[in-house]
Amino acid sequence: MTRYITAVFALLILLGSGSVCSAAEETFTCALTRAYDCFPDEGCKEWSIDDMALPRFVRIDLKGRTITSLDKTITQTSKIAAIERLEGMVVMHGTELRGWSIALGEESGDLTLSVAGDGEGFIVFGKCMNK
Repeated sequence: MTRYITAVFALLILLGSGSVCSAAEETFTCALTRAYDCFPDEGCKEWSIDDMALPRFVRIDLKGRTITSLDKTITQTSKIAAIERLEGMVVMHGTELRGWSIALGEESGDLTLSVAGDGEGFIVFGKCMNK
């Protein structure tokens, strides 16, 4: 009986702490709003989304593990390599010429994308709604 209670308790902990079970069925539509390009010696400079050649709108599909541009002029899909669920936030990671990470507030809809390359980086902010 003790083993059964321990197994059930362990399962509840796994399902409640960082599991992507409930987040995996969610899709978000996001507008990218502000972007900053950063270099070690120069600091960060704000750029428009268009100047950085980023899509204005993207769809994040956690179940399909993809991020897809919704812009007609920029057609691109990126694969999400890892998804983690923290307190009120979904964090995604991947690579596409550089390493990237997205933090998405589940209730606020705030999106922060950080990208790191060899001696460069940029940060993009946006707003998402659950579709």
